[in-house]
Amino acid sequence: MTTVPEILVDRAWEEGVRHFFGLPSSGVLLHVLEAGRRRGVEFVSTAHESSAVIAAAYNGYFSGSAGLAIGIQGPGAGNMVSGAVNVKFERKPVVCVCECPAAGDFGNWGQQADHPGLFKSTAGACLRIKPQAAAQTVHDAFRIASGTRLGPVLLELPRNLGTSVADPDVVAVATPGLPEPAPDKVEALCNAVASFQRPVIIAGDDVRQEGLTTALVELADTLQAVVLVTMDGRGVFPEIHPRFGCVYIGTAPPHTLYRSFLEEADGVLVIGADGRMKEARWDSDVPVCELVTCPKFAALSDAPQWRVDGRLRPTVERLFQRQSREGFPISRIAELRTAAAPRFARPPVAQFAVQDVIAITREQLPVDGLLFAETGVFQSMLEHLWPVVVPDTFFGSTVGRTMGLTIPALLGAKLACPLRPMVGFTTDGSALMRLGELEVFSRVGVVAPLIVMNDGALGTIQAQQRFQGLPSYGLQLQRVDFASIARTLGLNGVVVETPEEYAVALRQSWDAQSATLIDCRIDPQAYCDSFMPTTGIRPSMDSLESSS
Repeated sequence: MTTVPEILVDRAWEEGVRHFFGLPSSGVLLHVLEAGRRRGVEFVSTAHESSAVIAAAYNGYFSGSAGLAIGIQGPGAGNMVSGAVNVKFERKPVVCVCECPAAGDFGNWGQQADHPGLFKSTAGACLRIKPQAAAQTVHDAFRIASGTRLGPVLLELPRNLGTSVADPDVVAVATPGLPEPAPDKVEALCNAVASFQRPVIIAGDDVRQEGLTTALVELADTLQAVVLVTMDGRGVFPEIHPRFGCVYIGTAPPHTLYRSFLEEADGVLVIGADGRMKEARWDSDVPVCELVTCPKFAALSDAPQWRVDGRLRPTVERLFQRQSREGFPISRIAELRTAAAPRFARPPVAQFAVQDVIAITREQLPVDGLLFAETGVFQSMLEHLWPVVVPDTFFGSTVGRTMGLTIPALLGAKLACPLRPMVGFTTDGSALMRLGELEVFSRVGVVAPLIVMNDGALGTIQAQQRFQGLPSYGLQLQRVDFASIARTLGLNGVVVETPEEYAVALRQSWDAQSATLIDCRIDPQAYCDSFMPTTGIRPSMDSLESSS
């Protein structure tokens, strides 16, 4: 006879999960731990439940499944929500198992909270396990989390079901495939694209998911288009190709590179993206055609003139029969990129700059190695200075622009792929949010370099504060000795103050026996000054405009 906790762990095993994360209670979740021990699904306790959710989501993603995280009722569930919000934005799959009261024990006392109410705007579903349908509910939770758009699912586990026998029956529900595009709409969209003289293509991650990355390169050449990629679509088009333009952010500042391309375009073709992958409302009046995989997804451009829903391939293949009569000249693409390059250039007066860290890391990390990053002054730089040529290798924060993402994401991914080279970029402010998880790196033996950009401040917010003409206030941090903290927790810890020292430390980290935290003492002023230009703002001009 199989118990409810065993049903949960067995499903995780069948999905390919070999680790689960969280903080247990003294009740039913201890039975989940025991079921994991017996099944060979290793439990990894984390310092905080939000870290557990993020680590589990990335672990699941790299295992080809939804990850599994556990937490106690009430405060634990509340902490899990913050992790769930992060992975919702980053589109990573996770089942969040929260202990909850028994069916007849709900009331206004103790640690009880409205878990579905906490998760309702974040989770793809909020489910509760009952013994008579346990296997089916658990199966459904994993299926929903791994659906067309990956994300979190809440699965409540009543605290009295630790030894309860579960119904093992599951009725498998076939996952519906993507719909076929309507032929008349395909024809109308293709005719519209054929009329574009200077086309821009904006490509999202659905291009990779449908196996169309090679076709996208051929289509760009056929249409003579410039190609932009969304934040989740890094590498779907080779970013060293002469027809690559930039990463499309969809942000408000007026001088972003993507705006330069749109201003010179007479038509936009969006392929495999949706309305979530932009930071602000679409505000270009260029005609737009969109290929969207699912009818329920919002369009990237809000209201495209032509939209085709369904599988991308039939429409892409039809577009090969069209050819632009003029095209976006490769020479002009290069000119616009060159004009934007000074905004990302290394500050000449800096002894050690974030641009040094990016260049050296890109040189040492194999092209198929993984980079994990989060918000920080370096984020926009990575979108221009870190060319991605292999899809699904760049994992910076997308629309979440999240602090505290890198450390748990790197932890989960490395446990799933221990032999794959990977590196994490974080900042001092973000690292302080996740210091407790460094002990987990040491305890479970995760080996990967973790790079901390240490400028002694919340640099991006400080730059915004200055840009808005406000006095410097409340955003300075102590220059924390992260390397010493890492060594105290059993990791390698190195302080570097020059590019040369960083190159040596990073090279040594690849062959180390434990994770290496490299505490990069970058020049604070140069770091802060770099931020606003990289976002598409010219401080000397735009600050005057914003105050008028």
